[in-house]
Amino acid sequence: MGDWVRLAGGFVLSTGALLIAFDFRHLGLRAYDLVAERSPGGGVDPRFTPDVLRVIVGTLGAAALAVTGVRAFAML
Repeated sequence: MGDWVRLAGGFVLSTGALLIAFDFRHLGLRAYDLVAERSPGGGVDPRFTPDVLRVIVGTLGAAALAVTGVRAFAML
C-alpha cells in the first residue's frame, strides 16, 4: 500500500512542478511572488527572475517524473 502512496505522491509533485514550469495560468509568477514575499532580507536577487525559477522547477519536475516512472516500472 505504501508503494502506491509514494507513487501517487511523486506523480502529483512532478505534475505540480511541471505546471509551474510551463506557467499554466501564471502559476510560475504566483510561485515567484510567494518566494519573493517570504525570502529573508527584503526580497530576492534581481538576477533571480521568474524564468530562472521556471527552469529550476522544470528540471526538478522532470527528474521527479522520471523517478516516478522508474518506480512504476519496478512495480510491474
